[in-house]
Amino acid sequence: MKEQPNFINQILDTNARITNRIKYSLLQWGCAFVHFTLIFIFSACGAAPMVAFNIVSTVVYVGCNLLIRREKYVLLYYITFIEICIHSYTAIILTGWSSGFAMYIIAITPMVFYMHFSLTEGHTLKESLTVGVGAALVFISCKIISHNIEPVYVISEKAAVCIYIYNSLITFVMLLFFSLLFLREMQYSHAELEEQNERLDKMAGVDALTGLYNRRSMSKFLDTAVLSGKIYSLIMCDIDDFKKVNDTYGHDAGDEVLRSISAALTESLRDGDYVCRWGGEEILILATGTELAAAAQVAERLRKVVDELPISHNGTPIHCTITISAADSTEAKLPGDIITLADSRLYVGKRGGKNCVIAE
Repeated sequence: MKEQPNFINQILDTNARITNRIKYSLLQWGCAFVHFTLIFIFSACGAAPMVAFNIVSTVVYVGCNLLIRREKYVLLYYITFIEICIHSYTAIILTGWSSGFAMYIIAITPMVFYMHFSLTEGHTLKESLTVGVGAALVFISCKIISHNIEPVYVISEKAAVCIYIYNSLITFVMLLFFSLLFLREMQYSHAELEEQNERLDKMAGVDALTGLYNRRSMSKFLDTAVLSGKIYSLIMCDIDDFKKVNDTYGHDAGDEVLRSISAALTESLRDGDYVCRWGGEEILILATGTELAAAAQVAERLRKVVDELPISHNGTPIHCTITISAADSTEAKLPGDIITLADSRLYVGKRGGKNCVIAE
């Protein structure tokens, strides 16, 4: 048997979405409970027609469980609205305005607009406005009729006060409950929006091919490094003869080389260091809190890692090397100038035979 959802836990859990099934199940069983209790209240007042009305209403709401299982939420939406309006209208005519049944019409008005957002895409705000205006007209007409016509069943003042208090409590419970649901949905939507923004921001700052940070992200990391006032080094890596790899093995193989080398470099660095695909086959590394001598040692270790890295594409082994240069923040003030210095050293390494480290 399918396990029934724990509605209370899902409502209180700010990380869980309140589904239409939960909302309309609570609405259905809440209405069924209220009508069930009203059977006994009207029995005590001797209002037989209202007893019959509430028996039928209770049965109808219990039967509405079938609509929920079939996800016929729009139909349940209108059944609830029409039933509450007719019930309030009839109760006021039979027992009088002082019993407070008109409050249910007021209570369902904000509920109509809240539940509007739970319905199908074809349901428009205009329909909710129409339903809200209809509720207002029913309320006003009830007041006019009750003012001009004596109630069919005369109940004692004490009984009227008790019924009024009961109806007031139910009305406030309805309003508080749907306010809680609305607040929960706002919290969930806000958290979901923040999560989506974080994902989008991460996607915008990451290179799709290699999974490394892109220039946009590196610019932020460099700004942070400058503001910290601490020393940092920039390590520039360039894959040797990368064009030859593409020409010999194809661009898919070139992509595999980029991914493999990027992963190897990332795994070989500290958590506080940042690896960025600077452009094409160039990779820029920000080593925080690292001076030039230490950066040169890191660069040499990275060079050996790549030199020994087993790379293959479609079963064909591809041996690659990288040329690396380094510069630190004591050699220039601006990150752009440090990058230019590292780039010029990289050029020296390329002309000097490649697969080497140049740090001065």
